[in-house]
Amino acid sequence: MKSYLLDTHIFLWASAEPERLGKTMTRIIVNANATKYVSAISLVEIAQLSETKPKDFDFKIPLSTFIYQSLAQLQVQVLAITPEHAQRYYEIQPIENHKDPFDRTIIAQAASTGFTVLSDDSKFPLYPIEVISNYN
Repeated sequence: MKSYLLDTHIFLWASAEPERLGKTMTRIIVNANATKYVSAISLVEIAQLSETKPKDFDFKIPLSTFIYQSLAQLQVQVLAITPEHAQRYYEIQPIENHKDPFDRTIIAQAASTGFTVLSDDSKFPLYPIEVISNYN
């Protein structure tokens, strides 16, 4: 069975705005048998977003409570960042106009593990990883 790595925005949408997900992503996310992960770096990105864009990311509850509830509800595991992921981050050169370190970490993790990424980021398919978006 495949394993899936949710991009940060997909984790947030699945948690708070599931209507934004397409049929394929929804089917994967609600499948209790699917192995789903969110990168540890995504949790840092969510914290950073809630700090820098508090109007857009006001969770109404403590951030850690939101994260723990979302992980449990979606049956998603946190994927730690390993030395192999750091090596792959170094090896994969960013494409033009895409230098987001959060994205590059997720891409490096997917390239290292072979996990399929769920993302609507138009830059992800330009990397050597498998991506499912709301557009395919």
